[in-house]
Amino acid sequence: MYILGLATMGESAAALLKDGLLIAAVEEERFTRVKHEGCFPIRAIAFCLAQAGITLAEIDHVAVYWQPFRIGVRAKALLTTAFTHPTTFAGKVGRILEELSPAGGGQSSASQGSWAELFLVRRLLTRHFGPSAAMIHYLDHHRCHMASAFFASPFDEATIMVFDGAGEEAATTLAVGSGTALRVLKSIPWPHSLGHFYSAMTGFLGFTMLDGEYKMMGLAPYGKPEHLPFIRRNLLVTDRPGSYRLNHAALDYHAALRGRFSPALTETFGQPRECDESPFTERHHQLAASAQAAFEDVVFDLASWAFEQGGRRTNLSLAGGCGLNCSANGRLLREGPFTQLYVPPAPHDAGCAVGAALLLYHETLGQPRRFTMTHAAYGPAYGDQDIDRALRAAGIHTQPIADEGTLLRKTVEILTGGGVVGWFQGAMEFGPRALGSRSFLADPRKDQIRDALNVKIKKRELFRPFAPSVKEEAAADYFEVTQPSPFMNLAVPVRQDKRAIIPAVTHIDGSARVQTVNRASNARYWNLLDRFEKETGIPVLLNTSFNIQEPIVCTPEQALATFARSGVDALVIGNYFIDRAMLPA
Repeated sequence: MYILGLATMGESAAALLKDGLLIAAVEEERFTRVKHEGCFPIRAIAFCLAQAGITLAEIDHVAVYWQPFRIGVRAKALLTTAFTHPTTFAGKVGRILEELSPAGGGQSSASQGSWAELFLVRRLLTRHFGPSAAMIHYLDHHRCHMASAFFASPFDEATIMVFDGAGEEAATTLAVGSGTALRVLKSIPWPHSLGHFYSAMTGFLGFTMLDGEYKMMGLAPYGKPEHLPFIRRNLLVTDRPGSYRLNHAALDYHAALRGRFSPALTETFGQPRECDESPFTERHHQLAASAQAAFEDVVFDLASWAFEQGGRRTNLSLAGGCGLNCSANGRLLREGPFTQLYVPPAPHDAGCAVGAALLLYHETLGQPRRFTMTHAAYGPAYGDQDIDRALRAAGIHTQPIADEGTLLRKTVEILTGGGVVGWFQGAMEFGPRALGSRSFLADPRKDQIRDALNVKIKKRELFRPFAPSVKEEAAADYFEVTQPSPFMNLAVPVRQDKRAIIPAVTHIDGSARVQTVNRASNARYWNLLDRFEKETGIPVLLNTSFNIQEPIVCTPEQALATFARSGVDALVIGNYFIDRAMLPA
């Protein structure tokens, strides 16, 4: 049985299940080269079908991550806004009209997708891939998130949290999972959205909303949460345990999208930072710290309530776009009542492609669980022949290195010499994190490498931290972590005696967004870490995504182009080792 899972707006993606096992998952942005691509995911679908060696006619079910006919809650809120906040109403209407307009059916990229096109799924699939008798299923958005976090986890039962911008009606869902059953404990309705709170505060700090939220999270440790009491009293309010409300009169998400903020904010916080290029002051540090602290407080309260009301299940499965907040995730595991935490590699909307397929398989079709997502390598992979063609087209003529030991030795020589390596290996990761398939790597012992990476290669803000990859079995020696973290979704303290040893991956507050590398799941990357440890005594590498102001590279051609325009010292692509001297003049 083949099930095609689709996410079609904002973070478009496709995933394919065969008899309950995931065989392909990829985001549309990797093909269109537009970050956060929202067009109908025809290229991602094409990859999934090709990976399985099938046509659309062989798909039994299509699982769509949204129920577009459920518009009652939003329509009611819109009418209420028309009477209470006319200016905000105009902005919301404009955004709704944009979402309802056709978006090119996947042929026009750089799109946020179209609500209208959700009604045209069969027509679009037939247009691009031929006839199909597959059943089309429209599924609840938050249940798709729940499925992505629980059905893909190793847990038989768990507390479940979903928090994002919003689903059809809910902005936060607290639930429990047991076997193939999902039971909702409480839903907090849109527009009371933690995602909208965090995004609006991101916009106030001059970062691009719906893209720069991770920047605010990275900035937060530089300040003290001086404004936390004000935010909790006036913006993000908890009236009783296990709930919250957002004061839209003071913090309006849709107005923030247009750069407008209320007098209540500007009187307390000062004027908003104008743009990404504007300088930072201590005021901005304090505001970032305060917003992050308020977000964490609410998340911690919600999780604690769900734990108590849901039968004190000590496993926690977490999804939704807010699940990318690794600082909050780390606090939940460190201070909360939970012993294990599972966050999938794509907790945001793209992950609902996987979640929709799993939800359909288990909840709708009643099939037993037989899949655990232990790695994220479900995207395109390229062999030596593919890489050789790309190299020759780029004017590079060299031979693959058959002996892996030699390839790793040359790589470690560059790293220990203070260089940066582009690492392109195996199948591309699903989700926003580079996990050792499409990465830039460096020596974490060299603190100065951070500035070189930020300024010369990544071209990004100096305050942003870099993440460590560590051999799974050595993780507890370097980090205060009690479980594997294969998807880089946990920020944990670096052990005090190791902070001076790996300063390039230790953030200003002594934390790190750690990735643990399992030998069975990613053998070559583990072998590289092992070789680096033999040379240096340190089983840790600095790992950041293989991209420069673009989606993570997908193909050998993209890897070569990014390598050529960067300051990276060498590219290890499959079994080929390319240094900068080999690039044509």
